Amino acid sequence: MFKNAKGILPLLAALALAACDGGTGSDQARLSIRLTDAPGDLAQAWVKIDRIYLQGSAADSTGGRHDVLTAPTGWVDLLTLSGGRTAELVNGAVVPAGRYSELRFVVCQAYVVTKTGTVYATKDAELPAGATATGQLQVPSGCSSGIKVKFPGGDEAVVLESESAIMTVDFDVTQSFGHQAGNSGKWVMHPVLRATGVGFAGGIGGAVSLAQGVTLPTCGGSAVTVQAFTPRAIAGADSLNATVGTDARYRITAAPGTYTMTYVPVVGDTNGDSLTVTATPSAPTVTVASGATATADYTITAATCKAKPAG
Repeated sequence: MFKNAKGILPLLAALALAACDGGTGSDQARLSIRLTDAPGDLAQAWVKIDRIYLQGSAADSTGGRHDVLTAPTGWVDLLTLSGGRTAELVNGAVVPAGRYSELRFVVCQAYVVTKTGTVYATKDAELPAGATATGQLQVPSGCSSGIKVKFPGGDEAVVLESESAIMTVDFDVTQSFGHQAGNSGKWVMHPVLRATGVGFAGGIGGAVSLAQGVTLPTCGGSAVTVQAFTPRAIAGADSLNATVGTDARYRITAAPGTYTMTYVPVVGDTNGDSLTVTATPSAPTVTVASGATATADYTITAATCKAKPAG
């Protein structure tokens, strides 16, 4: 369970929820983190998140620091995460139950593209093909101590108990990248990260299969598998995408509520080809209960590939 240090969120059957989520034990908690963003006045805003960690009591052997993300995310396009869309950064990381005073994001590489096309990037950033930095972007403390996330309501700490918790963190592009350092030609990133929503974690999961007689085409220069399919769950403005694994199954970490089950109908490839799919979920809507996983399987009924126009 997730609660703040000033006001306790409603307690919902702690032991039962822990059992539904895999039985972490009374001295452990699970934390999932989703990233979202408010619209910003930039053409592009990208970050690589190298590490996410919680800082708590220094009484244990770790000095109170517990990593919940250890593998870098790769480039995350912040501007695609507005309008309720989110990216899952951490899924059910196990940490000791207890009081944590800080949550920090370590960001060593970032770049922005202004609406005039100017690219500002952190020093030595490994930019993708086609992006060339013409100015420098500074991220004070981003690659050392990390960027501190503000907890909801101005609380100074959160308490994780023996249940699963889900946190949505807003990376506010407008406030984070809106400061230019005089006439130096540099931009200074003053990241503003806020935990905008907390609650008990549940989930949606299922299998993806092909209808009888349906085959997947070659697209993007290679054979397509069901891993190219992207399940999507929508609740109001909240839109959650999932990745299909090699076992043809997916799972979405979700807060309790009712979700409409849909999918991404067109998937683009880096070579310009596009895959169009039609699929049917086994349930048009699902209801996620606290700590439980709802099921929705998908059957792909048609798939076609449109090649990039020549020329």
